[in-house]
Amino acid sequence: MIAHLTPAERKWRVLSLALIPITLVALRIIPPGSLWLPFPTSCDAITGLPCIFCGTTRAMHHLLQGEFGRALYYNWLAFPLLAGAGAAFLFQLLELLKDRNLLVFFPRPRLTRRSLGAAVTGFVVLWSLQVYLAVSQHKRELLNPNGPLYSLVVR
Repeated sequence: MIAHLTPAERKWRVLSLALIPITLVALRIIPPGSLWLPFPTSCDAITGLPCIFCGTTRAMHHLLQGEFGRALYYNWLAFPLLAGAGAAFLFQLLELLKDRNLLVFFPRPRLTRRSLGAAVTGFVVLWSLQVYLAVSQHKRELLNPNGPLYSLVVR
C-alpha cells in the first residue's frame, strides 16, 4: 500500500522543515533570560518544585552553544529533545523526497488503561528525578521556597 502525501500534508512537512531549524537557531542566538516570561502559574510557582521541563530552554541554549556540561546541569532532557527534533527533521525530509507518508507503516499506539498507567508512572518518575536533581545539586534557580511542597522536600 503506497500512501502518497496529500497537498496539505506536503505543506505541513515543508512548514516544519522551516520551523525546526529556525527555532533551533533562535534558541542558540537569543539569551535564555530574555525568552522566559515569568508566569505566576508555572509549576514551580505553584508547588515550589521544578516541573519536568524546568530549565529546558536554558539547557537547549547551552547545548546548541556546545556547552554540554551546562546543558546537563539545567535539564538533561534537552539531549533527547534535540535528538528528537533532528530525527523529526530527517524523517519529514525523507517523506518529502519520497512523496510517501511513512507513518502509515508504523502501528498506531492505542490508549488503554495499561498504557495510560505506564505514561502516568513515567511522568511521575521523570518529575521525581527532576526534583531530586534540583534539590541534590542545589539548583536554586529551579526551586521556589514559597511553594507548599518545597518545605516537604528541601531541608
